[in-house]
Amino acid sequence: MLNSIRNKTKGWVAYTIIALIIVPFALFGIAEYSTNTSNIVIATVDGDEIAQIDFLPRFNQQKRLAQQRLGDNYSPEFNNQLKQSTVQTMINEHLLDKLAEKLGHATTDLELQNIVHANEEFQVDGIFSLEKYQQLLRLNGYSPVEYETLKLNELTQRQIKQNLADSAFVGDLALKNLQNLNSQQRQFNYIRLNTKDYFGQVSVKDKQIEDFYNAEKASFFEPEKISLDFIELSLTEIAKKIQVNDDDLRNFYEQEKQRFATEEERRAQHILLENEDEAKAILAQLQADGDFIKLAKEHSKDTGSKGYGGDLGFFARGVMVAEFEKTVFAMEENQLSDLVKSEFGYHIIKLNEIKPGTQKSFAEVKAELSDLYTQEKAKIQLYDLTEQLANLAYEASLEEAANQMNLELKSTELFDRNDTKLPKKMLAAAFSDEVFNKNENSPVLELSKDKFAVVRLLQKIPQRQKDFSEVKTQIKKRLSAAAAKEFISKITTNIASLLQKNDKKAAEKIIKKHKLKWQKIGWVKRNSDKAEGIIIEKIFTLPKPTAGKATYNSRDFDENYSVVVELLAVKESTPDEKAAVALRRTLLAIEADELFQAILITLRRQAELKIFTNRL
Repeated sequence: MLNSIRNKTKGWVAYTIIALIIVPFALFGIAEYSTNTSNIVIATVDGDEIAQIDFLPRFNQQKRLAQQRLGDNYSPEFNNQLKQSTVQTMINEHLLDKLAEKLGHATTDLELQNIVHANEEFQVDGIFSLEKYQQLLRLNGYSPVEYETLKLNELTQRQIKQNLADSAFVGDLALKNLQNLNSQQRQFNYIRLNTKDYFGQVSVKDKQIEDFYNAEKASFFEPEKISLDFIELSLTEIAKKIQVNDDDLRNFYEQEKQRFATEEERRAQHILLENEDEAKAILAQLQADGDFIKLAKEHSKDTGSKGYGGDLGFFARGVMVAEFEKTVFAMEENQLSDLVKSEFGYHIIKLNEIKPGTQKSFAEVKAELSDLYTQEKAKIQLYDLTEQLANLAYEASLEEAANQMNLELKSTELFDRNDTKLPKKMLAAAFSDEVFNKNENSPVLELSKDKFAVVRLLQKIPQRQKDFSEVKTQIKKRLSAAAAKEFISKITTNIASLLQKNDKKAAEKIIKKHKLKWQKIGWVKRNSDKAEGIIIEKIFTLPKPTAGKATYNSRDFDENYSVVVELLAVKESTPDEKAAVALRRTLLAIEADELFQAILITLRRQAELKIFTNRL
């Protein structure tokens, strides 16, 4: 049956076949992953074993995704953390499965099937597509067994969370208070002082700079630096040397002709019926100018297409079951078929449109052919040359390898271990034992999918202590910044203190002396963008003004600036019923999640857990 649907299944076939194969995937597949009793055990939960054969597919899937996202930043340390995270997740799932079993929770095959079918990611024109389902799983590194096992676990955990959500509650008074706080508005102004504006008003003496150098001398050094010789193979450079002629391209065109062709496709709609007599009756109505769409919606047993009047969309040969395909591809446009019997029942088919196959000519695709041919030949050469380079790098000097392969011997500038300009793999190889300590050629490094290199140490300069004269300016800037920060912090603290004491005259004197201005902001909510978020956050932590008297405070924000804030008034907004519903829903979700995490922590504390890290 699977051979008859191949890779393009959609519509009624997909729904019928999926109904038959999704349950075996969900049941047989899980057993297949969990019954190998001879496998290495990597953890136990109350004596129940978690096997390495179960762990590795989970870990490798996460590893593939992480490597795609992180690239060269995927490190051995991260790899170890990912192993620990994966096994901890599997332990949690095991504990939750046991809890679900005790609570009587169960996920049926139909629930799993409905979840998979309802996922819009797996649908084409609103209809579940087996082809897209399998394709997306492959692209994300899942097998159907792995994905459906994951969904079963999620459904079980969701039942537990749902029960917790049902038991969570938020009191009306608490909700009202939170809503009032959340919708509250505040009116404020502020003064901001930047450190960079006050460097000229502070002074740093030479003695201070020298004392700082002597105290922090160990932090002022020139790091160890090296440079490399290297040779590289590049697909781009190889492709430039490949000669292309028309004969080669014509032969290549014949080999790749299908690449530039499209298959004939046909668009049909059908009505699927189980009973032959009923099918004959419906056919008679259609032959008497009955409404195909209406009859399909009323009578078709194909739940995947009946809602669309039986429309199956466009499809090519090799998609439908043999009897259906043979009939469709023998029909004319707008023709109505007789009854077509297949293993699924009786079909009445109407062919709506034929989209002929096309074949682009050699002239139309010549430029594209040239690029494809060049890339293909370059990849073959790159593979061969990479093997040759690997052998030469192991047996000969870098100069000999460069000469024999007609490659340019290049050199890098000096760099240290924290360099960000070199490719990460080249940097790692540079400080490896074989290159850095033994002065050997590196192995062939894959810098990207189309570039490879071999490196060798050229020059090594050891770490050295920097003289005072080299760092004097640097230290002066650092000390000046610290002094300026302390200076503005005192100003803002002083202004806020005077204003809070209602000594406005003294405060204004300082403001005028330093040519400061109030930034008048006005009314804001918590999510306002009228000022930096950190200032807004500070405003909503201040006590409310009393008896018409503003509240003042000062705050230092990192090493760059300090502020004085003036809170003038606070007001409550009119309660919003929709917002209240959303807030209650959010709070219930938070509470349910906290309950879920608390239960998980309790389960772990009560369980006897063992993890054999050396087996991961």
